[in-house]
Amino acid sequence: MREELRIGHALLRLAAVAGALLMWLAPAGAHAGAATKQERWIAFRAGRPAAGVHVIQRGRGYCFTGSLADPRTDAWRCLLGNEIQDPCFSGGSAFVVCPDGTPDSRDALRLQLTKPLPQSRANPPGDPTRKAPWVIVTAGGAYCYRVTGTTDVAAGRALTYECAGAAALAGSPNRMQQTWTIGLLATAAAKRYVTTVIASAWW
Repeated sequence: MREELRIGHALLRLAAVAGALLMWLAPAGAHAGAATKQERWIAFRAGRPAAGVHVIQRGRGYCFTGSLADPRTDAWRCLLGNEIQDPCFSGGSAFVVCPDGTPDSRDALRLQLTKPLPQSRANPPGDPTRKAPWVIVTAGGAYCYRVTGTTDVAAGRALTYECAGAAALAGSPNRMQQTWTIGLLATAAAKRYVTTVIASAWW
């Protein structure tokens, strides 16, 4: 009976791993022909929060350098108490707007600035979409956010995006085709990367 239980538990673990892989990989084939969408998170219109932005939190703080998550010139790395908020977007005179949730939820923190923006430390000008995106959404619907702190190494590669659960992405998007791809480590226990399709990328 104990041996049967051990076998049963092993089969359940294998089924869980297989289920996780299917969640990531099965949709990729279905979306293989769709071009990756390039999205821009609009924070302001004419100095006011853009229509559709839902301010769900307010606070006071300051920004100390350009964003490490998003290369846009209006993106900043800020502090709310002891918590880093990155990215936050400028466009108003006295506050910045920081996404607080998935980018398409449009939920945000309105951060009242206690210090002027450090313009000399802003991200350099240029087309931000030529650089790594802030958020990658896989064809399986997972939201993966750019790592801005200490970078971990798994299966021999540096992890550049953290996704829901234990999944992660490595490297930068492969843009050789209209459908972008990236290396995915589906679980913390996975020993190798698989290629997954990118449904959309956000800046």
